[in-house]
Amino acid sequence: MISFQPIWGVDMSIAVLGGCGEIGKFIAADLVDSGFSVTIADLREREGRLLAKNLGKKASFLKVDVRDFDTLVEFLKGHKLVVNNIGPYFEFGDLVPKAAIQAGINYLDICDDHDVTLSLLNLNKIVKREGLTFLINMGASPGLTNIMAKIGAEKLDEVSSVRVLWYEDTGETIGLGQLMHWAHIAMGKIPTYRNGEWTKFKALTERELARFPDPCGFVPVYHVGHPEPVTIPRYISTDVAVCKGGILPESDVQLTRVIDKILPLKTVKLVKLVSKFFLKILPLLTGETEKREILSSFRSDVTGLKKREPTHLSYAVVGAVAKLTSAPASIAAQLIAKGEISTAGVFPPEGCPDLDINKLVKELEKREIHIMEISPTH
Repeated sequence: MISFQPIWGVDMSIAVLGGCGEIGKFIAADLVDSGFSVTIADLREREGRLLAKNLGKKASFLKVDVRDFDTLVEFLKGHKLVVNNIGPYFEFGDLVPKAAIQAGINYLDICDDHDVTLSLLNLNKIVKREGLTFLINMGASPGLTNIMAKIGAEKLDEVSSVRVLWYEDTGETIGLGQLMHWAHIAMGKIPTYRNGEWTKFKALTERELARFPDPCGFVPVYHVGHPEPVTIPRYISTDVAVCKGGILPESDVQLTRVIDKILPLKTVKLVKLVSKFFLKILPLLTGETEKREILSSFRSDVTGLKKREPTHLSYAVVGAVAKLTSAPASIAAQLIAKGEISTAGVFPPEGCPDLDINKLVKELEKREIHIMEISPTH
């Protein structure tokens, strides 16, 4: 495990819900490495106690079921901040934020579902009234993609479009929550932002080959239901904000389309049943992983005018999804816990007024996560 010097040299207690998950455990480890005390909260008691033991004296474990609302509220009251890693968010997304409000503590998540993001934004009035800070969508996509979009937008005099492009390799560790999330964003109608207004669009349409930094190369991407088109136009003046994503191997995309046609209804229960089935056979679907480097990449393109000249800026990150998602969440959680981020309200990354992007980028660099400016035609 890479060890970092504490950013602020302080000891604060942070709850990590879903701390035994593939991303949650990285968040917990990074917080401990940075000098914070962490309570790992999860239903998986054996894994949780082992993880806490491995992380040392600053980590503890408590079995918590977020569906037991009253107990959840009491648990949260003993912490400075809660990092909500319970997914899929479209199933559990409203439980922890409401409990955090009742407990009177700050909140951070890596929510990657468009509809839940809108529900969270609608909590702004009550969160602001309670004097709390809610930082949402603070992962890789959304999260780093929003940050990269803001970096590009601030270099232009006028923004005309923001395009978020990403792909994930299913050769990485995939859990039930991630499969359910993919089903949620890749089926039916999803939101996008075109011609200055939000509209619904058929998921997995308008295929294009997007080039990502080496060694990734060209990967097919499609319209998917992600939070970026929901939040970006609220904080960056633009006519277009779209998100396209893909998974490797591409045959899994075609399989998703078939399932979309077969399923008459997309209820949470039905999506869960189908996802459980495919989770069992996922190793057969991922292809020959030994013949490819297992990497994922996230890219944000911003177009507009600079000194009256058409300008196109592109930024990207490459790496493992768990690392790219957990690092920004941990860094931002530390900023909130210390009071570096303190404005009351609900904010996505690009809308948070006191999120110091330069400090965030420096901390990402310490973790060997590099935001690269790339050629628009890369």
